[in-house]
Amino acid sequence: MNKFTMAPTARRLVEKVLLVRPGEKVLLLTDPDRPASITKALAHAISAAGGELALMYMEPVTMGGVEPPAHVAAAMKASDCIYLQGSFAATHTDAVREALAAGARVVDMWGFEEEMMTVGGAMADYEEIARITRKLGERLNAARKGRFTTPDGCDMTFSLEGRECVEFNGVAADPGRITACPDGEGAISPVEGSAEGVMVNPVSVEHGELGFVSEPMRLEVSGGYVKSVTGGPAAERFWRILEEGGDAARNIAEFAVGTNPECRKRVILREAKTAWGTCHMAVGDNRTLGGSVFAPLHVDMIFHRPTVWLDERVIVRDGKIIGL
Repeated sequence: MNKFTMAPTARRLVEKVLLVRPGEKVLLLTDPDRPASITKALAHAISAAGGELALMYMEPVTMGGVEPPAHVAAAMKASDCIYLQGSFAATHTDAVREALAAGARVVDMWGFEEEMMTVGGAMADYEEIARITRKLGERLNAARKGRFTTPDGCDMTFSLEGRECVEFNGVAADPGRITACPDGEGAISPVEGSAEGVMVNPVSVEHGELGFVSEPMRLEVSGGYVKSVTGGPAAERFWRILEEGGDAARNIAEFAVGTNPECRKRVILREAKTAWGTCHMAVGDNRTLGGSVFAPLHVDMIFHRPTVWLDERVIVRDGKIIGL
């Protein structure tokens, strides 16, 4: 794909997502596995906006929540704007949290592929996404408990008392704000120890060894932790990953509902989690979402056709957002 085709989306990421201003220190962090064409398009757009660009490469990671090296974290903390063009999300890391505390504006573009510069979730109407996500956030903030089920047999309950929704709506205009691209989700961290139930057959698991899952998988949850993962070889791999991460890796860290109607559910892993009417739960670190659990990973599991209750109100029925 040539640079002229990608230029409009690159400009939008600079002018509308982080609103880069002349003289601002802008860090573009990527890795060797990501498309160089996107890196170049972003670099040109940042320079054209007057940003002082620094380009850094780091080793690819295989899952979200892996801490960048200390010198990378230092560069992040010294930046006004940060573009994270990595293989998996860095949102749930100390490096990002410290950069946000220092006033950085951040967009996480993990897993972004060339075709996403012209089709899919990045092309959505983000004003409308912000409107819907704001309403979703209000419902999540007001709820004391949540529940979701799926036709495959998921049935999870969890407490939301005292927790606040983080609205990922595609814009990070103010200091200390983070967003993603493509974006569109209302995310919240269930109260530690409160999640109970079973998750069955996630459509995708955000890990380099898993991705889109076509085998049976069943996760038993009790006391806020995953107690077992059973099924086929993919389930065995996932359980090994969680065991290697220690007890905290099994913490139920996040519940979220996707609000982007342009995201494709089964095409690219990056788009699956924010697709309209999907939901996801994550395991591992929950501190970016206001929780207290430190873990060396943060891995999302995406489910299709959920029905979601907040207290007694249905807000999603069979994958359709209805109750906002």
